[in-house]
Amino acid sequence: MTDSVTGKYVQVTVDPANPPADGLLLSGTNVPEIQNCLGVATIPPGAPRTETIAHATSEVMYVAQGVGRLHTDQGVLDFERGQAIFIPAASWHALENTGTEDLVSVFSFPSPSRPSTQAKRVS
Repeated sequence: MTDSVTGKYVQVTVDPANPPADGLLLSGTNVPEIQNCLGVATIPPGAPRTETIAHATSEVMYVAQGVGRLHTDQGVLDFERGQAIFIPAASWHALENTGTEDLVSVFSFPSPSRPSTQAKRVS
């Protein structure tokens, strides 16, 4: 990932072969005055469902590519490219790629860094 700074603006370029480990593209780490953060997650086809997590804050997600399923504490939500999803704070959720291409989701939190997150085992 490389950052370019022009005046007050920060532009981030991600190397798909070497994405940031935490998925965050813009955060307090590279933009000190930021009030929210933005990240991307890529799940290849056939990968296992992500771990089930809950964040201290709400999350918004935009599906940039692919199709999948959001497993929540209230049921399952199927989604596809072009859809946006709101995930309330403290809601258990996991992502599953149900398609044949990479699932790419762009996510954001209303804080300058990833909020505290809990994980739980699912049987």
